[in-house]
Amino acid sequence: MTVTQAALRAGGKLSALLAFFAVAAIAGTLVACLITPAVAITGGGVKSQIDMFQNLPSSLAITPLDQKTRVYAKDKGKQVLLASFFNQNRDIVQWDDIPATVKNAALAGEDIRFYQHGPIDPAGIVRALVTNARGGQVSGASTISQQYVKNVCIQQAEAMPADTKAKAAKAKAAYDACIDPSYNRKIREMRLAIGLEKKYSKDKILLGYLNIAGFGGRTYGIEAASQYYYDKSAKDLSVAQAASLMAIVNNPEYLRLDEKQNLADALTRRDYILDREYSHGMITKAEYDEAKAKKIDADLKITQPSTGCQTAGSAGFFCSYVVNTILTSKQFGDSYSSRLANLNTKGWKIYTTLDLDLQKKAQKAIDYYVPQSPGVADVGAASVSLQVGTGRVLTMVQNKTYKPNGAKNRTKYSAVNFNVNQTLGAGAGFQPGSTAKAFTIIGWLKSGHSMNQTVNGNARSIPQSTFTSSCGDFGGANWDLHNDEDEKGNFSVQQGTARSINGVFASLAEEQDLCELRKISESMGIKDGFGRPHIELQPTMAIGGAGTVAPLDNAVGYSTIANQGVRCDAIGIDRVIDSDGKKVTIPKANCRRVQDKQLMIAAGYDLRNPTIGNGTMAMDNFYDGHYIFGKTGTTDDAKDTWTMGSTTKVTTAVWVGNVTGHTNLRFVGSPHGCNAGQLYSAMRHCIWQAIQRTMNDKYGGAAGWPYPEAQYVTGGKAIVHQDAQPKAAPPKPTDKPKDDKGGQPTSGPDDGNGNGGQSGDQGGDDGQ
Repeated sequence: MTVTQAALRAGGKLSALLAFFAVAAIAGTLVACLITPAVAITGGGVKSQIDMFQNLPSSLAITPLDQKTRVYAKDKGKQVLLASFFNQNRDIVQWDDIPATVKNAALAGEDIRFYQHGPIDPAGIVRALVTNARGGQVSGASTISQQYVKNVCIQQAEAMPADTKAKAAKAKAAYDACIDPSYNRKIREMRLAIGLEKKYSKDKILLGYLNIAGFGGRTYGIEAASQYYYDKSAKDLSVAQAASLMAIVNNPEYLRLDEKQNLADALTRRDYILDREYSHGMITKAEYDEAKAKKIDADLKITQPSTGCQTAGSAGFFCSYVVNTILTSKQFGDSYSSRLANLNTKGWKIYTTLDLDLQKKAQKAIDYYVPQSPGVADVGAASVSLQVGTGRVLTMVQNKTYKPNGAKNRTKYSAVNFNVNQTLGAGAGFQPGSTAKAFTIIGWLKSGHSMNQTVNGNARSIPQSTFTSSCGDFGGANWDLHNDEDEKGNFSVQQGTARSINGVFASLAEEQDLCELRKISESMGIKDGFGRPHIELQPTMAIGGAGTVAPLDNAVGYSTIANQGVRCDAIGIDRVIDSDGKKVTIPKANCRRVQDKQLMIAAGYDLRNPTIGNGTMAMDNFYDGHYIFGKTGTTDDAKDTWTMGSTTKVTTAVWVGNVTGHTNLRFVGSPHGCNAGQLYSAMRHCIWQAIQRTMNDKYGGAAGWPYPEAQYVTGGKAIVHQDAQPKAAPPKPTDKPKDDKGGQPTSGPDDGNGNGGQSGDQGGDDGQ
């Protein structure tokens, strides 16, 4: 540490102090006596000072250094860096990774006699005192061991929690103690330096110093400094570059090389280091001349580290999902503040589930069909694909660019992740529309009914009292139910599923306990937009008119059907490795059976109907040899539109809707279209097809589906509620689903001889 001239010029005290230093240096007296204030020397015995010195702490607890956490995703079998997180930009390196150019520059600049003296350099102290007293350049006398002790102290103080006023005050007090300019702090450092050199070799201490030293801003350690200032590894630094970097540590904020006003002083310090290296035989005359001739900024290539999810490109929103998973999961710390600190300091390597190759293709599809600036309305789009049986998130895209703090240009940038609930991404989900009917089907079948039973499918006004709720009451005005295409008459459940007829599903809801329906949905992974397993209880929940749900949670529900009743929670992290190479405990998919297998087989069979014949998803069936099932969803006035579909291997959710406003998506067109049409209400189909094709190409899926047990296909218990019963002399439907032929296909519903290419917006599923 620098000793100010004002402190040195104390008349006779200075002479006494210098005399004492000389004697102590010769005699090798404990260094505690070397720095004792003159008053103490003249007024007390040396022995008492030695006793005081020996009673100070002598063991330095070296805690792990702050390190950079990295998040990776796999691209064609290779792990690719998505983003980094840190308080201190540091990469720990080993002794053999640091070249002689750096080691020599460190010694020349900070402690040329490091390998000759002990933990304290008495000659250096005397030399510094004399130089400073004469009015020369202010000089310090701390050895590298002492500087290392101080840096460790600061590191530990900065790592202390400060999430409350009391904790912040304690952390500040600890930091102030590390930089206290008093003699007491210097004496403590000396005592700890002695203990340090008893425990560690000189090489180990120099290595620790080079890994902990600050190089300006948030850059710490020689490797991160080399990467930041020169875009190269420290092992490749030249003589001039190494000297330039080691010049910074003398005063990091005033000698950092990325600020132009610092360059003149940095050059002076660099040349001082080069002079010392040459005069002590560390470099040759040729190396010296070449390095001195270099401009200080000649080789600079400032390279910003990839910090934060905004550096993850198309994976920015997925990255934010992973980060929020860490910040909300107890596996990574006991509190939010501790989890955040761990993310920024532990040096974790986080390997995610993302398939970066498919992610890029999914992003391309969503950008093509729903551009960031649609022009006619504030239209948003999001899609997520989930691996069945593992819960691994394979892709997560939306038609915005991730920006953590939002932006004025909200048509292009967003901090809100449309794919996840509020807990994991600041969104609040969207009304699911008729995608919720999948769970109404399950409740119907579970209550003892079958998919070939016929029910009243008419639009009508239904009193709230008609519905059953064993867990609570709900009241209010009658439910005025409408059918999207004004369908009238009686329909089988399979017909109602194919065409998404609201009247049919109202009848299904009348015949089951809505509390049980809610339990079914929640057991399969459906949560509200705030991430709570609590679906709003009201009759309209049967057609998706109650509450909101995020695409990822909807995908978990549908993947549970694809997995025949075994639910796997969504996960974005495959594994985490700490800085010591050990595995960190992570959230698991926790795959477990939540519904009966045969019940789910029946549901997956019935949900094939929308994808064939004249079903609302018929245009999405590209007949590539993989069994698919699914359901569309359209809310009132086409504010939100959905396509949910799955093979036995991958479930894909697509939402297209209004981010702000209430534009009817059936009245505005996209710049591009597909076989479903060109209106924005059709873009969910276009996106789903493009993404699911890539999924099928890579992950495949079964060609067929088991045929359900007979109890789920025919028969079924009697329909109790008169309103749900078929009405007399119903008009005959003119567009009967082509799979409703009474036969029993061997692998699933009949595919209508490959007829799946209808165009136009099929709608048919307003969740009113």
